[in-house]
Amino acid sequence: MRVLFAALCLLLSSAVACAAENQSAKTAGSGFYFDTYVTFTLYGADADLISDLHQLCAHYESLLSKTQVDSDVYRLNHAGGKPVTVDPETYALLQRAKEISELTDHAFSVSIAPLSELWNFKTHTIPGDAQRIAALALVDDERIVLGQEHTVSLAPGMQIDLGGIAKGYIADQAAALTRNRCTGAILNLGGNVYCTGSKPDGSAFKVGVENPLCPDPVTPAVISITDGTVVTSGTYERYFEENGIRYHHILDPQTGSPAQTDLVSATIVSTCSMDADAFATACIVLGSERSLELLTQLRLDAILITTEGDILLTPGFKTRVDYQPAS
Repeated sequence: MRVLFAALCLLLSSAVACAAENQSAKTAGSGFYFDTYVTFTLYGADADLISDLHQLCAHYESLLSKTQVDSDVYRLNHAGGKPVTVDPETYALLQRAKEISELTDHAFSVSIAPLSELWNFKTHTIPGDAQRIAALALVDDERIVLGQEHTVSLAPGMQIDLGGIAKGYIADQAAALTRNRCTGAILNLGGNVYCTGSKPDGSAFKVGVENPLCPDPVTPAVISITDGTVVTSGTYERYFEENGIRYHHILDPQTGSPAQTDLVSATIVSTCSMDADAFATACIVLGSERSLELLTQLRLDAILITTEGDILLTPGFKTRVDYQPAS
């Protein structure tokens, strides 16, 4: 009996040790989707989760990419104004994009594609005034018609680009995929970080917020998060200088030029990466004063960094977000 009891204790001890080892086992993967590098860090994941995450990203790229032939977006942009039947997810994404465009007074716009195509931040291409003004006439999210049975119509000449909201949506879907399939996950979709679960020791993940004005890496705040997203948009991500003028990639839908703003970055902490993605972009266009008004109204938590180096927190940020300011 004592031998049997000892054997059972040994088996139980081994099982507990194996379970602890499985929970702390780290799996990592990376890929290039949506014109950006994507990385996954998983703890205690099942054997198929990394592969399923890659399949998920590939699926949404084939559905929402502006350049991939036969995607919903490509078909819409090349339909010549005719109605196109799209996937229900594409339809729902466009519905939310139109709502956010309205909420932000059109500072966020998915119909900005005719303008963004005129700018090339790799070749330092700046459109002429005539080109820019002509394209401005095609930028109007209200003219995206959502019909019955998931049909969508664009006015002739209009095009859409979901780059300002799709990565957030995909991060949400990827996060949902990880729940109950691992003990913890860090999903980084190029500026959109989503964390689920916790570290192997049970503590929260930590996400640093960079201050792009500092020559050396500086984090004005470190955010602790167990199930949520941290999304940053900034004027420092893609830009070029020409004749002493700095041009960044976040265009103002009202002017067709890089937004004249007092913000260098906007970081939103939320449980919905899709919304955070779009609102962070809109904040850069709106500037600090109008952004704080909007974010307060929507009860969104954010850190805004101005061109003067000021760090602004939305009301309630300190009570709703677990963060550690830099000393």
